[in-house]
Amino acid sequence: MTEKLRLCVVGAGRVAESHLPAIQALAERIELAALVARDERRLLEKAARWHVSQTYTSYEQALQDERIDAVLLLLPHDLHADYTIRALRAGKHVLVEKPMAMNDAEAARMTEEAERNGKVLMIGQSRRFFAPVMESIRQIRAKTIGEVININALLLAHMDKPAVEWWKDKSRIGGFIIPLWGSHILDYILWAYDELPETVYAQGLSNNPNWDGEDEAAISLRFSGGRMANLLLSFNAGCRPTDEGGLTANRIWSTRNSIYERYIIGTNGLIHLRDEQELFVNNVKIDTEEEHVSNFAWQIKEFADAIRERREPLASGREVRRVVQVIDAVFASMNENRLIRLNKEAAH
Repeated sequence: MTEKLRLCVVGAGRVAESHLPAIQALAERIELAALVARDERRLLEKAARWHVSQTYTSYEQALQDERIDAVLLLLPHDLHADYTIRALRAGKHVLVEKPMAMNDAEAARMTEEAERNGKVLMIGQSRRFFAPVMESIRQIRAKTIGEVININALLLAHMDKPAVEWWKDKSRIGGFIIPLWGSHILDYILWAYDELPETVYAQGLSNNPNWDGEDEAAISLRFSGGRMANLLLSFNAGCRPTDEGGLTANRIWSTRNSIYERYIIGTNGLIHLRDEQELFVNNVKIDTEEEHVSNFAWQIKEFADAIRERREPLASGREVRRVVQVIDAVFASMNENRLIRLNKEAAH
């Protein structure tokens, strides 16, 4: 690899507007080497705006470009596995947006391909990369509140219509609120406990005809040693002013105008995360300072550093595969109305 990581961004849709400024903020260590999109008009507009000299409408042609070290995949969920595996086989490192895959069978193939080719595979669990969130995990590891015995998470938000057309299709998105936001919360819980749960029980319903998947969900996880976690998720909570597309302020809803809380209960205290912005330990607010201009910049820096240092990144494919396994169990529990027991050996 040259001094700068030469990164190719694949996908020029809504989420690219979060990633491209982050890459620009890291220009001293990352070169935005190429941009790939099927829509040539949108591709050229984005390339001009972000000063990208090389563009491709063909993913295969981009993968043949020897100047590219790594790809950032910003694609519909059902394309994650295929596009990741093709990049790894072409000798590229991969950072792919969450959720990692549509199911564990896909996630397993992705991690195996990364190991086979000796490449870094990182998943875009971008909600990890805030100082209060990082500090909460440090406090958990330091046993500031004793041993964690329960984590309770609450997300109450409002969405009228999906931000993009493919979100309507359950076969492409893999559900609705669970892959969109439950994947972030499940990732945090598994990161905190650092293990798969023993059992999963879940219920979910769809109330809005504008999409196929679930917009209400309740998930209960039981971990070893009698520890547990509970999630309550809703995209029907209250009414917010929306634009003609049904989205607050011309974009997907923000947790800043929703209720997003996590309570980590220990044998000797309580950690409270309010959104990703505020952290309280035993009712005392902990002041933290963000290390980067955005969580996406922090995430991409971690990806580049892991490649340069030849190490596994935070939110590696191997680690985040556990989230996919739990999501599989969540949907199995919802569909079959029963408790699901997880095979922990499957994660290794």
